[in-house]
Order: sequence, then C-alpha cells, then structure tokens
Amino acid sequence: MMHLEDVPEEYDGVLDCASLAICCSFNRRGSLLAVGCNDGRVVIWDFLTRGIAKYINAHANHPVCSINWSRNGHRLVTASLDNTVAIWHVLSAQCVMRWKFPSPVLKAQFNPRNDKLILVCLVKHAPLLIEVNYEQSTIVQKVLPIDKEDNDINIVAAFDRRGQYIYTGNTKGRLAIINCPKAFNIEELTIEQKEQNTDFQIISSFRIQGTGSNPAAIKEI
Repeated sequence: MMHLEDVPEEYDGVLDCASLAICCSFNRRGSLLAVGCNDGRVVIWDFLTRGIAKYINAHANHPVCSINWSRNGHRLVTASLDNTVAIWHVLSAQCVMRWKFPSPVLKAQFNPRNDKLILVCLVKHAPLLIEVNYEQSTIVQKVLPIDKEDNDINIVAAFDRRGQYIYTGNTKGRLAIINCPKAFNIEELTIEQKEQNTDFQIISSFRIQGTGSNPAAIKEI
C-alpha cells in the first residue's frame, strides 16, 4: 500500500535530451535509463551521474513508442510507428536485428527471464510472440491465440515478472492469461471483466489495469 509520505513533494530533477521523450525504461539495476524520443533517437542516461551515456539513432524521424531492456542489460528492444522492431547492443550501439511488420508497433517487450523471446503488440493485429535466434539472425513468430467468437483485435499484452505468463486485454473488456513456459507451448485461460483495457503492467502478484472508465484499477491475480 502506498502512503502519501512515500510520494515526493517536488521533482528531483530534469533530464534534458533536447527532444520530446515518448517512453522510458530503467535497466534491472536502476542505474541506466533509456529514453525513446519523438525524433527516433534513444538516449541512455547514467542515472547516478545524471549524464548522457550514449545516443542510438534507432528509428529515423519516427517516434520511438516502446523501449525495453533485456534482463542482463546488454540489449534493448525498441518499437516505432515506422512498423519496425529493432534489437540493439547497448555497449556498441549497433543494431543486432530489425524486422518490419504490416502495421505500426505499439509495444515490444523482452521476456523477463529469456531475451530470446519478445512480445510484440501491433495496431489492428493480434499480438505476436517472437523467438529470436541470435546466432543465425532469424526469427520464428507465433500469433497469440484469440477467442474465435471475439472479433476485437485491439489487444494489449504484457509478460508477468517471471516470464511464465502473458496477460492480454482488449477494448471489450476480455482478459486472458496465456501460459507460456516454453516458446509456443501455449495454453489459454480467460477471465471476463467489464472494464475497457487500454494498457496494463504486471507487478508481483498484482495487475495494474488501465481502463476507459477509470484512471487505473489494481486487481489481485
């Protein structure tokens, strides 16, 4: 439970990257902050010194709408409205792999325990689970299962913190938990709710659900 005394009364500082920040993500240790900007750049800040550690020209002149670290902090995955997802080697700022999709990409997330699995959410398409072979520079992708009676494909999705489950939700209020202990060995369970799902994140055994009718709803899983 968060108390008012846990919330700072004023901000601690400002990180100015000379561009409009769209998204951001801390590495696992909290020492580095990666910021995706509206001009397609990724700026990596050393959060201890508050200085810029590295620039990455990720998506030329297209906003970076999603950014996520691998568990070991060696890689970043970025997504953009230019319909592409890219994996970056943080130390060298080199692009490891890049793929183009049929629609803009809203989100890309590494599996928290396996950086060979990436969850991708597209506009007007079902989410994809992508298995990456770094040695051969190839991928295998699997469309996440959707109820045959459900024609709404505006879906958001997220891994749980252990990477064992994928939580999905759509604008009609349908929630699903997909068990994914191995790549593409999937089993679906559904939970019906009334709220319209716009986005959510998994923290421990609780799910923070963004809804159309309320700012946020926290539900125990």
